[in-house]
Amino acid sequence: MSVTFRSTRLIVMLLAFSLLGAGCAAPQNHRSDLLPAKQLLNDQAFPQFSSYSVEQAHEIFALDDDAKAFVAQTIEGSQSDDEKIAKLIYRIFSRSELDLIYAASADTVASETFQNASANCLSLSIMTFSMAKEAGFLSEFQIIDIPEYWTRRGGYSLLNGHINLRIKSRNSMNTQVFFKKTFVVDFDPSESANQFLSRDASEQIVLAMFYNNKGAEALMKQNNDLAYAYFRKSILADDSYPGAWVNLGLLYKKEGLNDLAMNSYQRAISLDDEHNTAWENLAILYQQLGNLKAASDINRRLDAKRSENPFYHQMLAETDRENGSLESSIHHYEKAISLNRNQHQFYFGLASVYFEKGDFERSERFLKMAKKKAGKSKVADIYVDKLNALSSFIASAHVN
Repeated sequence: MSVTFRSTRLIVMLLAFSLLGAGCAAPQNHRSDLLPAKQLLNDQAFPQFSSYSVEQAHEIFALDDDAKAFVAQTIEGSQSDDEKIAKLIYRIFSRSELDLIYAASADTVASETFQNASANCLSLSIMTFSMAKEAGFLSEFQIIDIPEYWTRRGGYSLLNGHINLRIKSRNSMNTQVFFKKTFVVDFDPSESANQFLSRDASEQIVLAMFYNNKGAEALMKQNNDLAYAYFRKSILADDSYPGAWVNLGLLYKKEGLNDLAMNSYQRAISLDDEHNTAWENLAILYQQLGNLKAASDINRRLDAKRSENPFYHQMLAETDRENGSLESSIHHYEKAISLNRNQHQFYFGLASVYFEKGDFERSERFLKMAKKKAGKSKVADIYVDKLNALSSFIASAHVN
């Protein structure tokens, strides 16, 4: 299975489960025979869902008194709006670097994000949005259309997404400002978001993402009623967000509600006919139901599109490694490197597989390459620690 999720440092989590995640052109686009959105919600199948307390929209964006004081103290004494925005962004980043620990599953409301010692990128983006608003500025979310990129967690392939913020000053009531300076707040500058297209994202879409993330976490923990409560809330917040439909479809499939699962996947595709996880899940369902030709047609298109994506091969490599297929894992890591030689995680993956094979010399060589590719980042420091540990292990093995 695969989930849309962001596990790299501080980027939004767009969770959507599937076996793998892929995309291709839809033969049927914006179908007119789809059921209305609310008819695809089956409350009766999850009788305990209403017993759970789900965060309300105002709670997700609300700041507590400490966070409001942080904003007021930050902008106090600054003359221009640009100076205030710059200081606010600086202090948020400083706080993130010094106090907050990245935690993939820490989907928290704005006030909790400020107080907690851990947060993920969506939580930080929501908190920053609310702080900018508290300071009197305009803030807008942007979805960045990055290439498909997976990570693995708890047996799931997590398909990543990316979001950032634009912050700018408001027009004075009596002054027209034609050229306002805009500040872009991106919690993962290594993602090089500027090279990809961006599109505006409403607060409702961000709410849908938040609820979808929470639902995906519940689904991975096998709490289906809670997962349904969150997916339902996501769809009611904004039923144009395809990720929630994909995840709801997977939940229905787990419950044996195949007709609803298929309708959910098809609705996701009608919203985005390039939605990778929706197509993959639809193919899986066709396969299960015996429609082998439909499944094969989809998979053939998906494979053709994925074959030149290095991150797809990384995901396959990680899956193979978990399953004990180490030679196949090596093959996919090598393919990923041949397509993109600048990703440190590919070399680290190879180092890990060779370590499992007992080939410590190659493991050390690829770990050194991972460190080199990581440059002067904090990840490079982690690789140094791993290299020291590996050297000690090899020395100890030779002594014994």
